Amino acid sequence: MFPKFLVYGMTYEQYWYDDPYLVRAYAQAFLMKRKIENENMWIQGAYIANAVTTSIANAFGKRHIDYLKQPLDIFPKTEAEKQEEIREKRKKIVERLLRVQANFNKKKVKTGVDQNGEP
Repeated sequence: MFPKFLVYGMTYEQYWYDDPYLVRAYAQAFLMKRKIENENMWIQGAYIANAVTTSIANAFGKRHIDYLKQPLDIFPKTEAEKQEEIREKRKKIVERLLRVQANFNKKKVKTGVDQNGEP
């Protein structure tokens, strides 16, 4: 079994001749790196699970399912990003309503009558 200081990434000289508090710093850094690696592996597993699920659903399902169109968003959004997302959603809603209105106006012009049956 290796001494812990070697597992943490310290050299023999650092352990014996440098500041004793350096061991704690290396240990905390080691644990942080392990946590980051664990999170990365979890994200990779989520992508793989999504890919397998999509493939199986497309092979045996009745309807086609697309794989993720963009990466998973795992970090909290900033206020500016939230506001931009809200603006984009509002813009899409307005565009959709304008298309509905244009279609309604086309139908009204073709028939010469509005929905209530009035000219």
